[in-house]
This record gives sequence, structure tokens and C-alpha cells, in this order.
Amino acid sequence: MNTRKWGKISYPKGTIPVVVEVKADGYSSQIEGLGYRKESDIKAVEEALERKTKSELRKDQKADIAIHFPKSRKNPVNLSVVGEQPITPPVIHHPSWLPPEDLIRDVKEEMAKNPNRKTASNLEAMVYLNTASLAAPLSEQWCRIYFYLTREYLKSKGWKKLEGSMKFLDEYKSLSSHDQRELKSLKDWIFKQQKKILAERRKRAEKLENF
Repeated sequence: MNTRKWGKISYPKGTIPVVVEVKADGYSSQIEGLGYRKESDIKAVEEALERKTKSELRKDQKADIAIHFPKSRKNPVNLSVVGEQPITPPVIHHPSWLPPEDLIRDVKEEMAKNPNRKTASNLEAMVYLNTASLAAPLSEQWCRIYFYLTREYLKSKGWKKLEGSMKFLDEYKSLSSHDQRELKSLKDWIFKQQKKILAERRKRAEKLENF
């Protein structure tokens, strides 16, 4: 179906189409490919969207959902949903770049295994440097540290031997005491940022608790 507002939309054959707009944390997205057969199905669509949103958002996050009915005079159905996922430390990265999904997953798994940590991990430092390197070239020192962390990470993922374009990482098996101090400072800074954001998230969750 072609619409003026949403362009060409898809929906299951034999159903009446709906388009869903979701706004959360300043971001908005559009969901299509949905439809209903009879009026009573609309409630089921609402409930499914609510369950999905709750399962994906943290307790400090709220989403505003609007269900639209293209080429119909039916008024949109609006609902707001607060998430149910636990509040966890954020993955700190350069603000201009998001880390790859697999690295985000690995960091979150590592955090879950070490809930009482007192500083960020080497992996978290590597993720931050990975995104920082995309924003601007790293200094010689931070390149050394980044290469060392990358080698350590690949070894933890089962890379027994580094070959080809990754062979050069074998030159970075250790860090000097000065580089170690800089790495520690970075990890402490990352941890401090996480604590600050966690406090903000918990405060917001308290406000949303009685939403």
C-alpha cells in the first residue's frame, strides 16, 4: 500500500494495515508489516507491542507508541510503556561512534560476571579506544595500548595464532609501566562515567516507578 505519510508499507495478506511509531530516549522508529482482521484484534496488537517494548527497555526508559491506521479515519491509538529490564552499567564509547554489536554483547556478558568490580575492564578500554580511533587518529602511545588490548581480546576469543594482517599484534605482548598507568587511568575514567550514568538512570527509574 502506498501512503502519503509513510510511503509504501507492507502488511499481511488479508488484513487491514497498521503502522506503529515508537519514540524512546529521543529516538523514533517506524514499524510496519502489521495488520488486523477485526476490531477486537487491535487490542491484541496493543498488548503485543506493550510486551515487546517492556522486554526491550530498561526500567529507566519510557516509550511513547502510536498505532496508526493508514487510509482510514480511525484515530491513532496512543500508549506509553515503561521498560522492565534491569538497570545496568552502560558501555562507554566515543559519542560519535557505536561499538560493533558483538563487542557490546561481550562487554555486557563480562559485566554480568563481575558485578562487584571496582574499575572498568581491559575489554571496556579496548571498546572505547576502538570507537575513539574512528573519530580521530590515536597517538603512538594509545595505539600501543589499543594493539595490546586487541591482541589480548583475540586470544581470549580462541585465536591461538595471529596470522596475515593481524600478525603485527604479536609485537604488543606487554605494556611498559608508563603505558600501564595510562591504561589504568582510562579504565578508572570509564568506570567513573558509568557510575555517573547509573545514578542518573536510577533516579529516572524512581520517577517512572509509579508511572
